[in-house]
Amino acid sequence: MCYSEGRGGAALNLTKLSVLIFQEGDWLCGRCLEYDFATQAKSLDELRYDLERIIASHIAISLKSGLKPFENIPRAPERYWEMFRRSKIALPPQTFGFRFDDQKVELPTPEVRVAPLAA
Repeated sequence: MCYSEGRGGAALNLTKLSVLIFQEGDWLCGRCLEYDFATQAKSLDELRYDLERIIASHIAISLKSGLKPFENIPRAPERYWEMFRRSKIALPPQTFGFRFDDQKVELPTPEVRVAPLAA
């Protein structure tokens, strides 16, 4: 399990978040592995912002609807996990820290790795 409920069952605390970054053509692609969210952008800053927005929006909508965030979101396909495991390029933790304004939600600093270009 990659999240746990906080005191009283009201808070959501993700315990792990892994992000793979790779290039497709002129685009940077970012994929969250524990929960299969993905986006594309032209710059690393835009990619971080888009992933943060997707994750924060999912959490906010789930909580507002009385649902447990991430409950029915599958893991990313195994090929992305393999790319993540093979990568030797890790970005510094502060590069991709996600922020979420709701005090009931704590987002961990994700482990971010860059996949080498495919041959």
